[in-house]
Amino acid sequence: MRIAVVGAGVVGTAVAWELTARGHEAVLLDRCDAVAQETSYANGAQLHAGHAAPWNPPGVLRDALAWLGKPDSPLRINPWRVLRAPAWSLRFLANATAERYRRHADANAALALYGLHHARAWRDELGLAFEAHDSGILKLFDDSRALAKGREEAKAVSALGVRHRQLDVDATVAREPALADSADQLAGAIEFPDDGYGDALRFTEQLAERLRAEGGELHLGTAVRHLLGGRGGVTGVATDSGPIPADAVVVAAGSYSPALTRPLGVHLPIEPIKGYSVSLPLAGTVGAPTTPIIDDPRKVVITRLGDQLRIAGKAEITGFDERLPERRWRAVRQQGLARFPRLAEQLADAPSHPWAGLRPMTCDGPPILGPTPVPRLHLAAGVGHLGWTFAAGSARLVADQLESRPCEIDPAPYRLDRYRRRGG
Repeated sequence: MRIAVVGAGVVGTAVAWELTARGHEAVLLDRCDAVAQETSYANGAQLHAGHAAPWNPPGVLRDALAWLGKPDSPLRINPWRVLRAPAWSLRFLANATAERYRRHADANAALALYGLHHARAWRDELGLAFEAHDSGILKLFDDSRALAKGREEAKAVSALGVRHRQLDVDATVAREPALADSADQLAGAIEFPDDGYGDALRFTEQLAERLRAEGGELHLGTAVRHLLGGRGGVTGVATDSGPIPADAVVVAAGSYSPALTRPLGVHLPIEPIKGYSVSLPLAGTVGAPTTPIIDDPRKVVITRLGDQLRIAGKAEITGFDERLPERRWRAVRQQGLARFPRLAEQLADAPSHPWAGLRPMTCDGPPILGPTPVPRLHLAAGVGHLGWTFAAGSARLVADQLESRPCEIDPAPYRLDRYRRRGG
């Protein structure tokens, strides 16, 4: 089949590669002049099944209200955005029950494990080099109550195969010596030994090169205006360079996916959640962490990618605002370096490379993968803050369903019709 994939981020490129590897004629389209130039460009770089839970646990409203107005808050909400489009926020809160949260967290963990397995398989089989390391990840906690809660969350997904172990302060510092200077802040950590990290941009670039080498088409710098066909079935895409016919279409356009599917009556409960990252050069410095870190109290992640340090964090419900306010990204930088005072001194005058991207977040947490009520229209959308982790697994799930093959994991938690089945 000739299949158009709209969106050349890490997920869309992974889908196009999987289809090409299966013998289909994949056509990958993106409005940017290169792949992975938007949300996939400079993310937190971590591949983690151990931190795959949705962002709406029970009590999320209480936490959100407590954070409002604080200058270092990990959350910022534009009230006008919520008032103009309240449906997503109300559904997000409706899914913050213990039962729904557990179901969605398990679904995310299962897909994360599946995605990590196949991303590593692609890395090894295709010889991809993208600063990938199966290093494990440390999740840090500053008080015993939060540590106990983190342990409970880790235990809840251990039956799915997500391994973990709790570390006391001494064991945490032994695992990552760069934490020695701030050990007095720590209550301990949870280590997820099977997680890792890698550069999503380089991965996507190299996968796109393989795609092109195997005969796939790349139409970059090509904006998709709308989908061709109607509710009776799609027939391709209309672009600013003319129509591109296709036997099927996969929409993987991140936060912009709902705008493409809405005219065909396919409504996606996806909201753009803005996040920031800052990349810092490490040349000539000492004391940088070598193990990826999730700093739970500060709500940032810290990852070393070769000779640079990537710090990512914050969540802003501000619509499609991609601006980079210096105050916000500097707060991310400061929070990420707070654990490493000597490194922070060395990097005081180092140039910062800030970035912001829009995470496409569903109202319940898991992504939307697979068919729609419109014949030949499929989705790889709503991957939220886990697109890098989910990419390879999402690609296989989408391809299996497009080919009407049995899936290796249950596709039901990720299908669009779950909202109709459960009212979520």
